[in-house]
Amino acid sequence: MNNVYDEVHFFYSKFPHFDLVVKQQWLEKFLRKKAWAGRSDVDMRSIWQQIKYLYLYLDDIKVYALSSLLPLDYVKAAVWTSEQNPEFPLEEKQITYFFFVLKNFLQYLDTELNTDYMPALYAGMKHFYVNGIFKIPQDELGYDKIYDSLDQADGITPEDATRLNVLLESLLNKIGIYYKSEEFSSDFNRALSLYAGPFTVIPENENDDFWLGFWDYFLFDYHLICNDLSPLQHFYDTNKDFVQQTELRILQDLLKAEFTVFFINYVRDDDMVECTNLFTNEHMQLPQPDYGLYDYRKVLLYGHIYLKGVVMLNYITSVPASKNLRNRIKEEVVRQQQVYRQQEKSATLDDFFKRHAVAVRHTIDILVRLAKVNVVSPNLLVRGFPKIDMHNEQPDEQASVILRSLAARYHFSLYARNMMLKMWKHVCSSLPVAESPETRALSVFLSFTTVNGINFINKKLLLSRFNVNKELFQNDCEKIANTLRLRVFDPRYLTEEGFVLSLFAF
Repeated sequence: MNNVYDEVHFFYSKFPHFDLVVKQQWLEKFLRKKAWAGRSDVDMRSIWQQIKYLYLYLDDIKVYALSSLLPLDYVKAAVWTSEQNPEFPLEEKQITYFFFVLKNFLQYLDTELNTDYMPALYAGMKHFYVNGIFKIPQDELGYDKIYDSLDQADGITPEDATRLNVLLESLLNKIGIYYKSEEFSSDFNRALSLYAGPFTVIPENENDDFWLGFWDYFLFDYHLICNDLSPLQHFYDTNKDFVQQTELRILQDLLKAEFTVFFINYVRDDDMVECTNLFTNEHMQLPQPDYGLYDYRKVLLYGHIYLKGVVMLNYITSVPASKNLRNRIKEEVVRQQQVYRQQEKSATLDDFFKRHAVAVRHTIDILVRLAKVNVVSPNLLVRGFPKIDMHNEQPDEQASVILRSLAARYHFSLYARNMMLKMWKHVCSSLPVAESPETRALSVFLSFTTVNGINFINKKLLLSRFNVNKELFQNDCEKIANTLRLRVFDPRYLTEEGFVLSLFAF
């Protein structure tokens, strides 16, 4: 007969993403602590069952961070669990026990991991009591009934839709103002550069369709320089205690949206369209776009969709594309995924979209508007890289400091810094320590920028600043290039900027 630890192991094997919520080892440590206190096997299984109820609710709403839960989420977790499980009645005894177990568990995590989960749980528990008397908190759940109605095709009224649009636009304006501040000027300019690509002229007219697409990319897919988070996630993390409850619910919906490329199969009579995801073949139903669809069979659409919540139809981009062209786009994006796998060996298409959605946008644009046979250069798919023996060679600390300072000076993103340090580790594992840390640091730095097509760095100025001999520098660059077998747009070290530039290398 399985014990409670076997059940926990089975659950985490089935739902491995819960390691992002609470690592399995910490849950097991909590249970062992209860076992050492003399709890019976029946008690232990019951404790685990209450925690599992919360886990299953998190999986249902696609939220995998306890820090993201609001007080009403704990209320909803109890109500949802009762609806799913007859053995969980919405009665005082069960609710009290449910919150008692969660309180013990979250207190343990707060103590061991220095987290702060308890305030939201306490606040949620208070919703079940009015003046010390137990009650089911129906009224407290009412503020976001508009969102619950979206799960039903005919559940949302025109009035609700109008109200939702007003709330959404107000929130998006607030987020836009937040990111137009001086603090994010480098991010804003970098995002514009990535989205526009090397040839597009950025329009000055704020009503241009360019800006609708840009904001869709910026909010969901751009990665901030400092922490690699999307602007939407960063705004939620830093402002969730200061915005209205309804805005929080919209934000939580938006955070579940996924970048989707799709086409329309047919238009239904009830102003809905039947669509197919280009890459997964999944069928989905969406409200018909406001703009006219002259021949929907030859249209490709893309943008961010969360089918059970807010659908940002105004941010969906439409381009003309025949069936053959759709297939070409799919083939090219799959090839790009293979390039990305040189960095992340097990990367799925979802993983690729999360990192390089802007490259997918450019690929569609290039194939629709430009006469180009291949977007992905065949050279990027050629392997033949040396096997790097990652031994315990310690990188030269002085050279490491110089590399990090250069990355900061030129506003490299966290992701770009990690790619550069990856190259640095490969150099340290493949070549003996250089006599001059300055020469080695500049050789790695400028090799990395060359690989990624970065051409705005003044090489002569850097050599002069660090008093590096030009000939020694060139020799060291050749050693690095030959040893690592570097190539232009080397897929092992491509940054987001490098990936985009590689698409336009005619």
